[in-house]
Amino acid sequence: MTLPPRIGFVGTELAPLLPNAGGLERLVTGWAEGLTDSYTTFCYSRFDDSTPATAISRQPLAELASQCDAMVINNRPEWTRDLSKPTLLILHNTVEAWNLADWSPDEQRLSKPVSLPDNVIVMTVSRFLSNHAQHHLGLATTPEVLPPFIDPAFVNGPSWQPSAAPLLFPNRLLNKKGVIETIAAMDLVSDPSLRMVFLTNFAPWLEPSTEHLELIERIRASSRCMLEPRIDKSIDLAARMTASTGVAAPSTRPEGLGLVPLESLALGIPTIISGLGGLQELIPYGAITVEPSDTEAFAAAIESVVSSPPAIDARAVRHDFGLGRSLNVLRRQLDQLILR
Repeated sequence: MTLPPRIGFVGTELAPLLPNAGGLERLVTGWAEGLTDSYTTFCYSRFDDSTPATAISRQPLAELASQCDAMVINNRPEWTRDLSKPTLLILHNTVEAWNLADWSPDEQRLSKPVSLPDNVIVMTVSRFLSNHAQHHLGLATTPEVLPPFIDPAFVNGPSWQPSAAPLLFPNRLLNKKGVIETIAAMDLVSDPSLRMVFLTNFAPWLEPSTEHLELIERIRASSRCMLEPRIDKSIDLAARMTASTGVAAPSTRPEGLGLVPLESLALGIPTIISGLGGLQELIPYGAITVEPSDTEAFAAAIESVVSSPPAIDARAVRHDFGLGRSLNVLRRQLDQLILR
């Protein structure tokens, strides 16, 4: 009897591979669980429980790979150098999130090109990110897109209906997510009854950083903005989203794709995005784009969402980013990888 191939899924060092740890972690664990009909899968967390957000690992990658026929590495190109087994590198974010030793955040460039071993195939979660990866990794061809899947809680969530409820900012409280720009826009909204709720979401940090605390104070200082606790369970977050007038996700840095607005659109909720990076691929589904720094235009977009909610093609979102479709693409690539 031929045993099924053994596939090891490796998370980053930023958070444990738990379904509610974050978007990347949910995708990794979901892929691993969803492929058990074809493979024997393992999830390896490179998270140090005592020191979150560090690169400490309990077990060398080569040792983990010795138990597997192929490995799936996420967002860490340099880790593939430690592996001789067939390896799939899945990129979820842009280059500054890949933790490359030669990346200069000040100059926003690599001091020298990244060279991947011949045993590595690259995939990304959006067309934008495929072009981005080809450029920064010097790849001969554009990587295939592996569409991320939407959590079933957002596929099967309650239907959104227009209401007089506040808008919701469910993204993490980080400058790059457009928190300050959203506050500024809300302060210009002409309707004094409109409010924006921010979730105190700073995962994967266990405690708020200085940046988080400063943003929390900015939110509290605005008469138009409110804070609510972070919502861990997807089913509860889906319900909270649908109880809002609309969702704001105006990232000021390019996103790989943007799971939060994708989940919002899957529920049929009017969603405001910046359109940077992979976010632009959400426009055909009905997302409204703004330039976050254009405060007046941003405020006008908020008012427009409330007064004239746009039509959202939630059915197309659920089809294009369904679990089955995502698993089929991944399964086909893994089969090709193992046969190389």
